[in-house]
Amino acid sequence: MRTRKLALGLVVATLLAACSLVPRPDNAAALAEIARHDDGAEIVIQGPVLRVFPASSGPSGVHERFVVQVTSASASVPLFVADNISIAAAAPLHVGDVIMVKGELAFNDMGPVLHWTHRDPRFRHQPGFVEVDGRIYE
Repeated sequence: MRTRKLALGLVVATLLAACSLVPRPDNAAALAEIARHDDGAEIVIQGPVLRVFPASSGPSGVHERFVVQVTSASASVPLFVADNISIAAAAPLHVGDVIMVKGELAFNDMGPVLHWTHRDPRFRHQPGFVEVDGRIYE
């Protein structure tokens, strides 16, 4: 009986650890999605913050806005990020911080935008996040 409980405990611990794993950034894949204008693609990127803009209010809430340089061996693109801080906590960002961001890719007349970088209260989108200094803001 004790062995069975220990085995069950190990299975539960393994499943919980797997659920809490943070996805790895793949800048090359993200840049390929950007080049294809793959609207709606889920991407995870990592790079330095190039610029931090003041937060802005809109119909879907207050957003912190910043630009991350996404670089791979063959390309480099500045990516605008709009993170809804009405849903998620604002990340303490500074120019030069190397961060990781997961979200949904979109395009407007200015270029690529990464949004849904937080949980979706209505469960229509995969949850995203902003990671700064090992802390995740979702």
